[in-house]
Amino acid sequence: MNSEIHVVEEGVTAYYRGITQSLGGKFVDEIEGLVWFRTGRSSLLRFNGVLQAHIPIEKLSEIARPILMDFRKDNLPFFWADFPPGSTPGLEEFLGTNGIPLVVRGMPAMTRSLGDVPSLPPLDGMSISEVLSPSDRSDWLDVHMEGFNEPPESRPDFGDFLEHTASRPEWQHYIARWDGVPCAISTLLCTQEAAGIYHVTTLPAYRGRGLGRSLTLKAMQAGKDRGYSQSLLFATTDGFPLYQKLGFKTVVTADLYAWVGDQA
Repeated sequence: MNSEIHVVEEGVTAYYRGITQSLGGKFVDEIEGLVWFRTGRSSLLRFNGVLQAHIPIEKLSEIARPILMDFRKDNLPFFWADFPPGSTPGLEEFLGTNGIPLVVRGMPAMTRSLGDVPSLPPLDGMSISEVLSPSDRSDWLDVHMEGFNEPPESRPDFGDFLEHTASRPEWQHYIARWDGVPCAISTLLCTQEAAGIYHVTTLPAYRGRGLGRSLTLKAMQAGKDRGYSQSLLFATTDGFPLYQKLGFKTVVTADLYAWVGDQA
């Protein structure tokens, strides 16, 4: 396996293992090439999913159907990642037949060396700090919910995630304030292989001021300070140009399928 793809694979597995642990769920990785999880939370499809399924086409139905049934019996929204795309021949047809459409094609996973992290640009009025106190966590959640336009019912679940991870040394959450007002966030997750960067968002009213760049650089520098030589992230369409300018390169992509549950 390509070493950079392995770095991404390890990082995304650690991220969702952390979500699963923080929400009291089940993480399943006993079979080589098959990794999936369920938190039992239904507020967001990101809380249940299949991260890896390198399944021969002749065994696809036999192995995949019980996983689908596990989610559907409790009406749990979930996603299924085909990573790298084509890892499971016949997957798109199989999932489509079962009512699980493709929702994102080619989400970029990007990496960058931490050998030459650019200095954090000074922005008048901006301060960045690590999330440490209950007040910080509340502010971080406010920015996360609005910045990513998350459904309100998912806030308690994200609150459980933040409270659990904020006390663990491999996780660091950051918040930026502009003239004292919470306005942007990011998260660092340090795994065995790399420093992963997640949850980079800025409130709509504060976009265009360089806050996303600053929060990404803050996480990168923190990873470098902890001895890591490589960083990774998954890029949204909006974030991709920024990460390219910061020197991140796409090493692999993922196709994402999703089921949102049976709607009443």
